[in-house]
Amino acid sequence: MWPVSARWDPALRHTYRPAARATVIPPQGAPFVARLLSWSVTADRTSNTRRTLHATLAPETRRGLDGVTVQGAYLQLDVGIDYGDGSSELIPQGLFRLDSEDTERPGGGIAVQGYGREKVVADDRFLTPRTERNSSALDLIEVLLLESVTDAVVVRRTTRDAVVPYTTWERERWEAIDGTDASLARAVGVEVWADGRGRFVISAVPTLADPPVWTVDAGRGGVLVSARASTSTDGVYNVVVATGDASDGTVPVGPIIVQDQTPTSPTRASGPFGRRVRHYSSPLLATPDQATTAAHSLLANSLGLARGLAFTAVPNPALEPGDVVRVAVPDGPPELHIIDKIQLSSNGAMSCDTRSTKADDEGA
Repeated sequence: MWPVSARWDPALRHTYRPAARATVIPPQGAPFVARLLSWSVTADRTSNTRRTLHATLAPETRRGLDGVTVQGAYLQLDVGIDYGDGSSELIPQGLFRLDSEDTERPGGGIAVQGYGREKVVADDRFLTPRTERNSSALDLIEVLLLESVTDAVVVRRTTRDAVVPYTTWERERWEAIDGTDASLARAVGVEVWADGRGRFVISAVPTLADPPVWTVDAGRGGVLVSARASTSTDGVYNVVVATGDASDGTVPVGPIIVQDQTPTSPTRASGPFGRRVRHYSSPLLATPDQATTAAHSLLANSLGLARGLAFTAVPNPALEPGDVVRVAVPDGPPELHIIDKIQLSSNGAMSCDTRSTKADDEGA
């Protein structure tokens, strides 16, 4: 969750005036603030590009290389609260590269679509196959990011790291960084994403052991509008078998087997749910410890998919996918959930998709 002042949460729980600001950063000339007619942002930690923007700017907004253009312009969107006393608190929602522009003439607004900076890195594919060895995985992630976005800030929120064994990636830069079994992030149990200011963050995979950052509750002073619970076994596995495929000819690592063994877990491997096995192989797994760490991270990302909760609530632009929230519905005990997806817009309530790794979080 983005840091906020002590005024933030009380204001959300009472009537407040929303505020938003769009700053266009053109390829030529100085940045400028554009008048917003409407906007929506989707932030999804299950997507390679976490943030997507749709916005409509006022007709008078400057166009061209010193304004709105798909030839290298960006838009910084900040959203928050107008406190009504001349002060406001705005939270960054994303630094978006503008990839499409559509103008209704005469007199119509400028509809733009933009993507977070992961897309910039993904589009910068390797010109030739890339081979690395004996470097720090986190250092190499940072190098690959800065090669594509030279002015980027990289924030490390984890010390989890490993030495990279002999590995070759053929073409896709982002797949070397995160999102596939051959990625550096998956091998060391981290995730890489661009935050609301466009900084690249390297963080541990979120779990329910993380402290909750917000309470989503109903009733007087509450923020919950509606909630819908679901249970599915799609994409769920409770056993991970990790191996290093030793592409450099050394002795392969593994198999390392990690499984859900929590006695109270509804998906425990020894219970009625049965065993559902996921095999993971990567040349980046050079030691048993690396394989164990990667397997635990994959398991943490899967178990909660069995229990999901979709809710709408008063918009809280400070939330980030991966945050843990406590959800208190009127007819049940409080539950802890990890947010996977957030949808915010200028038109109404916030919607979130979440998951939990517990069958019953009563007393959480």
